[in-house]
Amino acid sequence: MAMQKDIFDELMPRLKSDFDFKSTSGKWLQKGKCPACGKRELFVNATDPWLLKCGRENACRYERSVRDEYPDIFDVWSKRYVQTEKDPHAAADAYLTGARRLNLSGMRGAYSQETYYDGKRRIASATVRFKLPGGTWWERLIDQPGRFDRKAMFERGGEWGGQVWAAPDQGFEAQARAKRIWICEGIFDAWAWRDSGEVAVSAMSVNNWPEKWLTELRRTLAALDLKTAPELIFAFDIGRAGTEYTRKFVARAIEEGWKATAAQPRAEGEAEKQDWNDLKSLGRMTPQDVETYLWNGRVLLAKDATEKGLLLWEKHKWTDFHFIHASRTFWAHFDTAQINEVVQKEGVTEKFAAKSCATVTEIANCAFRSLYWQRDEAVDEAYHFMRVDFPALSPYKATFTGAQITSASEFRKRLASVTPIGMWSGSTRQLDRIFAKQAGSLKTVEALDFVGYSREHEAWVLDEIAVSGGKVIRINDEDYFDLGKSALKLRTRERVFDIVYDAERFETPWLRPLWVAFRENGVVTLAFWIMAFFAEQIRREFKSLGFLEMTGIPGTGKSTIIEFLWKLCGRENYEGFDPAKSTLAAYTRNLSRVGNLPVVFMEGDRGEDAPHAKKFDWDEIKPLFNGRIGRARGVKSSGNETYEPPFRGALIIEQNYPVNASPAVMERLMPLNYTKDGWSDATKKAATAIENWPIEELSGAVIHLIRREADYLKTFRDGLRGWEDHLHKAAKVRNGRIRLTHAELHAGLDAMAVILPGLESEIVAQVHAFIDRMAQTKDRSLEADHPIVSDFWDAYDLMVMKDGLGDINLHRNQTDLIAVNLLDFESRCRRAAVSCPPVTDLKKHLKASKSRPFVDAKPVNTTNDRVVYCWVFKNPDAVARAKQGA
Repeated sequence: MAMQKDIFDELMPRLKSDFDFKSTSGKWLQKGKCPACGKRELFVNATDPWLLKCGRENACRYERSVRDEYPDIFDVWSKRYVQTEKDPHAAADAYLTGARRLNLSGMRGAYSQETYYDGKRRIASATVRFKLPGGTWWERLIDQPGRFDRKAMFERGGEWGGQVWAAPDQGFEAQARAKRIWICEGIFDAWAWRDSGEVAVSAMSVNNWPEKWLTELRRTLAALDLKTAPELIFAFDIGRAGTEYTRKFVARAIEEGWKATAAQPRAEGEAEKQDWNDLKSLGRMTPQDVETYLWNGRVLLAKDATEKGLLLWEKHKWTDFHFIHASRTFWAHFDTAQINEVVQKEGVTEKFAAKSCATVTEIANCAFRSLYWQRDEAVDEAYHFMRVDFPALSPYKATFTGAQITSASEFRKRLASVTPIGMWSGSTRQLDRIFAKQAGSLKTVEALDFVGYSREHEAWVLDEIAVSGGKVIRINDEDYFDLGKSALKLRTRERVFDIVYDAERFETPWLRPLWVAFRENGVVTLAFWIMAFFAEQIRREFKSLGFLEMTGIPGTGKSTIIEFLWKLCGRENYEGFDPAKSTLAAYTRNLSRVGNLPVVFMEGDRGEDAPHAKKFDWDEIKPLFNGRIGRARGVKSSGNETYEPPFRGALIIEQNYPVNASPAVMERLMPLNYTKDGWSDATKKAATAIENWPIEELSGAVIHLIRREADYLKTFRDGLRGWEDHLHKAAKVRNGRIRLTHAELHAGLDAMAVILPGLESEIVAQVHAFIDRMAQTKDRSLEADHPIVSDFWDAYDLMVMKDGLGDINLHRNQTDLIAVNLLDFESRCRRAAVSCPPVTDLKKHLKASKSRPFVDAKPVNTTNDRVVYCWVFKNPDAVARAKQGA
């Protein structure tokens, strides 16, 4: 079935761009770069591009539907095909033909287009609804169904048990006259078989025995006086439930006098999971394919493991092989020489001889399969991620190391530890054979030890949802994200984000109360928060990203706005962590566990009036400015390798007291002072609204924003240097690093205005002026002495004015220089009841003294004729004279 023109027109440019096809003329796009093997063997039909395929069928075997590669094109139908009075089923028709590739001829009236609304999430989707026997219905969501708890549903309270769904042109008479009837699980599967020339019905559930339908079918056979009833083919989906009920229903049908068998898309235990609709879309409903599916069904129905092993031998003539039967693993051995000997001696058929000679042994009480190879490049670790199935238990998933899958004893231990009853009794040789067969189709999935943006893959991974190149990808059933060119998963099982994303709905009614409650402080904090979503890209291009410092007395709303902003990311009841209370390991992990997300420090500085409180050394954060943490750990290996995790996020410091650190750190800070100035009933009401805003209405914002990556970065890039020049020339900011960090804030504000709907231009202008004042204030503050240095000179001046203390300045040339022995000065201050900063702090900061420039720390011949180690500074009077002379 031909692809719709509008979908084709949107799809083709992306195919050519993403896979770089070198040959684009004729019927095929060829020589594209295969995302699996990297070779230029990828091809796709140029006029009907449904399937991407690698030409290296033996070495690579890559194959992917464009529907899976570009879900954003095939996942929103009601917006693309708008429902009208003349065409009330426009989106439903398009979905059935475009996404499902089904033929609508003869099916009009069998379905309708309806709407489903999720009241909890406040999101809606168009649906395709099918009428069912008994006056009830079933419907499938067609607009980004991944947003909802389920993709399809029956009418609540509807009764359809014992019935089946059938196409309008395949009623009971057509069924009775058919040679065979395919009984599928889903309606789309039955429809796919109908399109392939078969008679098919949908049982709608694997556990629905169609008793009422079979009774009516018998009546129809009798009424038409048909002597031969159609064969019933139970063709349920792959999976434990499907296979179990297939066996039960085939046995029951035969018991009730029907001729019955089964069909399966894949043999039991094989990896690939596709339904009949998928196979029809891929053109795999040929007569040869059908024979294979029926043979798979016969193997599934084998009464015991020996019979199944014999069927496999009969087709493939293997001598030693493993197979799965009833979710258990068996090993079969067929001795060819012995079989030939029995045939010659006893004159029996080869099949009879094989059955008598067969050795079939259970080697595991479960079925296991390596779903993919999971690799973590950062620490050079790799695992096989495996699924383990039992006959009567839910599946288990766990990682196995290379050592554990290549040793029978190690495999036995690991299986017993990750499952409650898993037992392996086979040999290492058998284990090798099993995994050698599975390895042929094994996918490599890279494991991330952090959540957020991966620079190497240019993708965000946020627990259950990922974004790459503006595309939204949902996590699959095997717990990873298939990005097409790569596959990713989170190494940790911890999930902290609960994101409700609706591609069609991004509203920002919270912007007005945010402005009312927090004014410029609130918008600057929001701008930096959104800048954090692109921190890696900004650092990669501009080599740095400043730190936002939020200070103010308790009760000024710092926690309220931070917790609100976390809701925009889908995280509730979280604010940040206290670096002063964290161990070194916890501190490092908190910094390295996120990418392109904020990291919030809370109360890292206890203030100068708390001498016994544990304080955080702010010099620790200097490397974060350039994306480094500065903490390395050894890698378990035979060499000297170490691993130093990078800092991928953006730092926000939120505390009551301003940061007190070295000039190098202070230059990196962009301070916001939260106060109670201007508070009113209106600001309180707005702040309360912000605090209580439901996370369900906010959590999708992060996805909407990062999907606009290209727009954000273009605006940021285009504006940054201009804002830096503005701060230098117009705002007169002299410090280069302060100009850069605040220019980034300016550019981030402009970029936010492009991707965040509802942000008023007047507010943007006011905030730009506010950022100028922030930069100017910071610039002037760094030209003054550090508070510790200022306190020292205050103490010095006070001591000089006191009578009877002797010389405080120990230098002989007191007109030009000041010499102070710090220990002696501290002791004399203590005796005179004058407060003086601790000597340890003075040694850190006195060299940066600006009012009385530091000269040297050296032995000095003092006024009392003794040589004493002193810190020497220029006298401010001498500095003034030098300036006047200049």
